[in-house]
Amino acid sequence: MTSPYSNQQGGSKNKKTVIIVFIIIIAAILGGMFLLRQPKKTEQPKTDLIEKKEPSPTEKSEIDKKSVKIQVLNGTGTPGQAGTAVEDLKKAGYDSDNIKTANAEDFNNTITTITAREGFDDVASDVKDALKTTFNEIKIDSTHLYEDSEFDIVVTTGGKKFEEAIPTPSQSPTPEPTTEATTTPTPTITPTSSPTPTP
Repeated sequence: MTSPYSNQQGGSKNKKTVIIVFIIIIAAILGGMFLLRQPKKTEQPKTDLIEKKEPSPTEKSEIDKKSVKIQVLNGTGTPGQAGTAVEDLKKAGYDSDNIKTANAEDFNNTITTITAREGFDDVASDVKDALKTTFNEIKIDSTHLYEDSEFDIVVTTGGKKFEEAIPTPSQSPTPEPTTEATTTPTPTITPTSSPTPTP
């Protein structure tokens, strides 16, 4: 016969075993969660470094076209050439109040040249695109304008050198020489008979 005392002992052992197993399971779950969180923390700085090295295009500050100060120099002497360039720039979104025109020092520019202040290289490329419809050859100068320059962009127009046409006096139509020879009648002398004296 089994005593009730021995049953209580066995039951308490089972309860202790269940509690120990339960604690081990909870410890395993908590340890697993701790280990799973650990790699995420070490990976976080790596992604930060990658983002810093490769900034997205949206982070790039875009320059407002309306505030860009542009000077257009007529580099060929062709009347109105700088004005045509200004019209192209206005169509591209640049403010005409910030665009000034003048003549270049010489009129021997065969290529349209764009020079920009430092930090305005993207604007120079946009200006080049805006002028492509008017000018055949356009290049962006690799040197930059002085930092204290009044303008952000300077465009010197180029192309065929303008030569002023020399006005010719209006000519009156001249009669063309005729090739037919005209004959004028020549008088013919006819001998007349006159009486001869007799001796």
